[in-house]
Amino acid sequence: MEIPRVNTLGIIGRFAIAMAAVVVIQGILAFKFRVFSYFDLPLIYSVYYGFVLGNPIASILIGSGLGLMQDSLSGALLGFNGLSKTLIGFLAASAGTKFNVDQAITRGVALFLFSIGDGLLVSILGLTAGSATSTAYGVVLGGWTLSAAFNTLLGLALFGYYDRFGNATT
Repeated sequence: MEIPRVNTLGIIGRFAIAMAAVVVIQGILAFKFRVFSYFDLPLIYSVYYGFVLGNPIASILIGSGLGLMQDSLSGALLGFNGLSKTLIGFLAASAGTKFNVDQAITRGVALFLFSIGDGLLVSILGLTAGSATSTAYGVVLGGWTLSAAFNTLLGLALFGYYDRFGNATT
């Protein structure tokens, strides 16, 4: 059975709008409220769809799109978050095929580790490009840990909400 082209374009359009909305909401909340600078909604989105789709190619496209949009709106050098979210999306899709990511503990550990990995990769890219400022390692590690904890809690809440209400058929 062939899917009508209009239906496919509608699904892709809604998906693109949702991706743009995630990045814009992240930017607005981080600009208005300082605490939201510790959250990374595009990262949570990349990890979730990496888990759900289990397709590394689609996860790479989602991660790179989100990361490049995040770079363009945040004023960071173009490609830092793009590369990071691409790699995280690929790893999440690969993990989704190898592990049971429907359990909350697995999702929590994965979100925490992916958040730390994202901060580490963006920092390494910043150091190699010469754009990162030198700060104490304890401050950076504390910021990554706090961000990872916030991302894990928000991600688990969003995953649970979507699993409970997003796939409801009755």
